Amino acid sequence: MEHIETLLKDKGIDFRYQGQDLVVKCLNPEHDDSNPSMRIDKVDGKFNCFSCGFKGNIFKYYGILTNNVSVRIAKLKEKIRDLQIDLKGLEYPEGYTPFTTAFRGISKDTLKTFGAFHTDKVPELEDRIIFPITDAVGNITVFVARHTLSDAQPKYVNYPRHRQIPTFPVRLPEYSTSLVLVEGIFDFLNCYDKGLKNVVCTFGTNTLQANTKGKLLPYKIQGINKIFILFDGDDAGKNAAGKLKPLIEECGFEVEIINLPEDLDPGAFDQEYVDSIKEYINK
Repeated sequence: MEHIETLLKDKGIDFRYQGQDLVVKCLNPEHDDSNPSMRIDKVDGKFNCFSCGFKGNIFKYYGILTNNVSVRIAKLKEKIRDLQIDLKGLEYPEGYTPFTTAFRGISKDTLKTFGAFHTDKVPELEDRIIFPITDAVGNITVFVARHTLSDAQPKYVNYPRHRQIPTFPVRLPEYSTSLVLVEGIFDFLNCYDKGLKNVVCTFGTNTLQANTKGKLLPYKIQGINKIFILFDGDDAGKNAAGKLKPLIEECGFEVEIINLPEDLDPGAFDQEYVDSIKEYINK
């Protein structure tokens, strides 16, 4: 709901969109949250920090009374809209034009494989390279768009903003018995472009924690038995990997964390490094 974004702006709280939620630095005064880990539901204002566990409601936190009836109506409308999209998938937005050149070191062939496109007809998506994120049967569940300028904010947007984002891709090459989890879509694209085909993007370090079993079930069905976690080498990436490992193990997978140097992330791997990762996971 628009008034939640307005409230955050009034309070001077920076936020970014992540599916159904807004992501902010934790509101717990005892938590030094340098890497924003709190998610706020855009409709009812409920928040939860996936790092320290601090929970509540943004309206109650600031002592604001809400109209519960309007919140329930908005929730119902979103559920109906989500159900309609889940049944038939999203359509490509107006002005859809395939991306035909390389971008940030990713070959045009790989970008074509994953349906990269751009449009100048949708204000939210202007000046962005956009990827359709599909489910197991090929329906588009959400579009993920990255700004073509590195310093533009927000760098990433999900369109439509209310959509939950899955892991991607859901289907792996038939020969795969393991998969490699990375954080961002350009981490994924860089590894895939250099030959690591059983790589999967989580779209952030926290998104898989909320529904680990549901998001990993398609891979279990495909015969995946081992998962390598290949998150960024900074403290946030290492901490997220450590928290995620037992959750994945509870789903019946063997799990191994591949630790990277502090200043390295999969989006910056060169060909030699990707080859070494391939050799390691296939040994």
